[in-house]
Amino acid sequence: MHQAEVRSVHRGQEADPGAGRRHGQPEQRLPCFARPGAAPRPLDGPSQLGQRHLWSHPTSPVSPRFAPECLGTEASLLHDARVKLLLVRLSALGDAVHTLPALERLRAALPDARLVWALEPPAADLLWGHPAVDRVLRLDRPGLRRASTRGRALRSFLGGLRALRAERFDAALDLQALLRSALVARASGARRVLGPRWAREGARYLYSSRLDAPRPSEAHAVARADALVRAGLQALGRPCPGGPLPAPRLPRELLAEGDACASDAAEHRRPRVILLPGAGKPSNRPPPTLLAAVAARLAAELGGARFEVLGGPGDLRRAQAVAAHAPVPVAVRCGQDIRTSARLLARADLVIGGDTGPLHLARALGRPLVGLYPAASPLRTGPVGLPGDAPVAVLAGETSCAPCCARVCRRPDRVRRCLSSLEPERVAETALGVLDAARVTS
Repeated sequence: MHQAEVRSVHRGQEADPGAGRRHGQPEQRLPCFARPGAAPRPLDGPSQLGQRHLWSHPTSPVSPRFAPECLGTEASLLHDARVKLLLVRLSALGDAVHTLPALERLRAALPDARLVWALEPPAADLLWGHPAVDRVLRLDRPGLRRASTRGRALRSFLGGLRALRAERFDAALDLQALLRSALVARASGARRVLGPRWAREGARYLYSSRLDAPRPSEAHAVARADALVRAGLQALGRPCPGGPLPAPRLPRELLAEGDACASDAAEHRRPRVILLPGAGKPSNRPPPTLLAAVAARLAAELGGARFEVLGGPGDLRRAQAVAAHAPVPVAVRCGQDIRTSARLLARADLVIGGDTGPLHLARALGRPLVGLYPAASPLRTGPVGLPGDAPVAVLAGETSCAPCCARVCRRPDRVRRCLSSLEPERVAETALGVLDAARVTS
């Protein structure tokens, strides 16, 4: 499909545009940034949600001091049968996967709502067709950085923004809390734009409602997204279902492909091990020599295993370095589209890598894995925070500076001493334990 086209999946037909008018209900709404004393703006589109009552709730997570007087009182969506809600979590792949349990809770709370998720590639390509959303809208902002794709990406991006405005959302929830995500939420034209009060880069000034939610340093990414969804539902006057975090789901088509790959892998006796040398942050990338040494020790202990190095186009050099240093055959598989990568992960018996999107995707696919976290914090983004039954082990840095969560090492000599706790013997021993646990539970 051409990038300029907008992909969508519709759960049902749109609401009758004339339903509200036939019952004599007023056809007006308050603008998000109306001047004090300004008259309500009449609706000029098909989204008619009937009469709304103005509300004020003493236990609302929206802080009163963050509600400008020009916004007036907030309109409750409690009695709207077909609410249109925009979710904004643009990037990256791991962050999108961490949002999936909160998405399931949101769908359970709003079974009849129209949910649209604005995403950037590759997460948009992975989650297209997700059963919990009515539409996945692809915004190709990363393509704007490359001169070869800038023109096409710009047309696609502007087309996506026009599609957002055409939806006429009742509310937009910014789950990323950055300026670029807040701008997308505001550009959608939603009646209400909600986000956390601690949002960075000045994004909070673009919200009409600022929600109390844990900061990144206070909770795991999965728990933060869930808390933000809960606060958003309360701010919209909607009851929130209780219970533990729901398990993440992936598109049905992708799951069917994954089941077929897993059945194919089960026919082979030798375990398939996938190594992940890449990550968005350089500090989260395991050294190629470490992964090569781990592959050698696993091959010796298992009496043979099939090894593959998986990554994006930017990981090709590191993947080739792993294959070059390993004394056993290692297949290099870099540059595939995200769905092909997901199929490869689905048939893996073990996945080893740092804090990166494919590692979290493997967790969502229910694959056993070993997470290498020398600089990243497992308490913030560890794979254990995502609900699942597959065995997981995380090896964290044990130096005084870990976890620094920095993009690059901040030491003056740039020597990553946190890697000293990730010796090949320790990683291989942990991996063997995960494989044994997977055999017991299977």
